[in-house]
Amino acid sequence: MKDRVLVVIPARYASTRFPGKALADLGGKPLVVRTVERALAMREADEVVVATDDERIRAAVAAAGHACELTGEHPTGSDRIGEVLARRPADLVVNLQGDEPLLDPAVGDRLVRALRDDPSAQLATCAHPFGPADDWADPNTVKVLVDRAGRALYFSRAPVPGAFPGAAGGASAARAAALRHVGIYAWRADALRRFLGWPRGRLEQVEGLEQLRALENGLAIRVVTVAGGPVGVDTPADLARVRELWQRRAQADRDPTGGSRGRTD
Repeated sequence: MKDRVLVVIPARYASTRFPGKALADLGGKPLVVRTVERALAMREADEVVVATDDERIRAAVAAAGHACELTGEHPTGSDRIGEVLARRPADLVVNLQGDEPLLDPAVGDRLVRALRDDPSAQLATCAHPFGPADDWADPNTVKVLVDRAGRALYFSRAPVPGAFPGAAGGASAARAAALRHVGIYAWRADALRRFLGWPRGRLEQVEGLEQLRALENGLAIRVVTVAGGPVGVDTPADLARVRELWQRRAQADRDPTGGSRGRTD
């Protein structure tokens, strides 16, 4: 029997760097609704639901005809997802942030398939090689080191791995050994329930990275390497960039006579 896949999009109004961004306009619809539309394009998704603690977001999602649940106050998006999971049956759960309107649905599908193909992995996430414009030293850029089987060894905000003096290739080789993490996850439902029952780990508190709680408690994390990460919206400047990319994509989808090529979003 095929695993039931639940995609949950945690969204809150009181974003620290960009309050109300979930309702910011993108091509005539709220940002969070655009993200729902990308999630609905996943072939592996059986159900997509937004989880929020804000009535304004719930109303906007419902007005667009999509599922949304009001949740209580939670310290993290994972905890918010756990509340939804308690009411909706699922075998696999995809955690997709509500500020990823340019997500390639195939990325979410690959994470689901990664869990199906690797029974020993309890969750899967994705990452991509560092590009020339990526700031390896930026603490907001999370690095992940993987083993030969594609399992996560460690996640860090620091520029890891460190290069010892005289190492061949120096900092360039160290940079090439890391991947840039993209914060999309697919969980086995039972593993997510266990994860939420554990206290915050020591490394998690030092780095400020939830996924380290999973590693500290022995969960195997499969890392799927993708060509590049989605363009998320954390600030008004990010939104301006996403709007520009959205407009370019819309223009590219029109034929020379101005007609549509069939895009539904």
